[in-house]
Amino acid sequence: MAKNGQQQSLRRELGPITATLFTAGMMVGIGIFATIGAATAAAGSGIPIAILLGGSVALATGISATQLGVNNPTEGGAFTWARDVHQPTLGFIAGCGYLGKNLISMSVIALAFATYLGQVIPGIPVHFVAAAGVVAITILNLFGIQLTSRVLISLLLLVIAVLSIYGAFSLHAIEQGHFVPVLGANGLMGIASGAAIFFWTWDGFMRMAIMAGEVKEPRRTIPVAIIGGVTIAAVMFVGAAAVTLGVLGADEVGAQDTPLLGAALKAIGPWGKWVILAGAIVAALAEILGDMLSASRVVLPMAEAHELPSWLGKIHQRSRTPRRAVIGLGLLSASAALIFDLRPLIEVGGSFMLVWYFITHYAALNLPVRKRHYPAIFSWYGIVGCIGLTIAMPHAAVLAAVGTLTILTLARLALHRLHPQWRSA
Repeated sequence: MAKNGQQQSLRRELGPITATLFTAGMMVGIGIFATIGAATAAAGSGIPIAILLGGSVALATGISATQLGVNNPTEGGAFTWARDVHQPTLGFIAGCGYLGKNLISMSVIALAFATYLGQVIPGIPVHFVAAAGVVAITILNLFGIQLTSRVLISLLLLVIAVLSIYGAFSLHAIEQGHFVPVLGANGLMGIASGAAIFFWTWDGFMRMAIMAGEVKEPRRTIPVAIIGGVTIAAVMFVGAAAVTLGVLGADEVGAQDTPLLGAALKAIGPWGKWVILAGAIVAALAEILGDMLSASRVVLPMAEAHELPSWLGKIHQRSRTPRRAVIGLGLLSASAALIFDLRPLIEVGGSFMLVWYFITHYAALNLPVRKRHYPAIFSWYGIVGCIGLTIAMPHAAVLAAVGTLTILTLARLALHRLHPQWRSA
């Protein structure tokens, strides 16, 4: 795909350490606070294994993304990579899947943020506060990658501090009997279902590859950032889930939307509740920030290729950011937060994300052997994992995502018949 001056004008400001922390910051967000209950309801006491199972698919996808990102260090992720292997329709599907996932994810996160905030301020209008949170993060994203990355890393360090305090002061209340059976009461199918529900929480690890146009020395930085970010997130996710499971037990965790709050109250006391509330609110802000940032960098190449309105791809001259894309995404997500509720959106967002990952692996397998940095087995494992997680996902969520992508793809094909010049864009 041809690169234009807009993409090349994005500033390369992220080095290895910053990119690694930035990647971790875009992963360790509200997901562990908002998703652990629903995932444990499926996986039971097997939730730590379920998290690691999903994490192994995420790592394999990150390895595929690393190879693609270092070979084409520009914006767009799987949208760009699929077009590089002459599959523009798959690229369009990937781009729409990613944008769909992020729009839903930002709404889910904002609603979780407002739900936790409601524990501090009873009676607040949850949907209105969620929408206002999205608008605030949208404004921050308008000021450029350097400020955004600093804010995100600061928020990550706060979340790590909160979860560390939570873990340390809850150890005395952990009951070993809560960890058996190891595979959970529902066995392997329960673990697969729990992994599928929790899977969207892993999103964020490949954003350095998506945002490769803003990374210094991408061949060295991207692999370090992705592997390092996944490692940090795995420690935080499994640690927090294990502590929560050990304190409350699988049945009680699965019955709550805010189980970390219940575990902290039981193990630590009233002040533990405030620690978790602070962590959840900070994590929500960090994750919305990361979602908005990476989604806008997928809009750029899609607008350039006429897969989205071209005016969305304009770069602001002063901040060197895609302000129109950021504003458009912010308005859509804020509107969704006003309309929809929390849990029904999580599975649909995960289904969109699996489409994006599947196409990433497909593009990686189509790289010439001389351009591969890792064995193809990682990409094949990722494909099998994506298929397995899709099967384990609630069928209604998969149908909603596939139906939406099918409608958008048919509309694209119809428009290309009317405007054949776009096919060569």
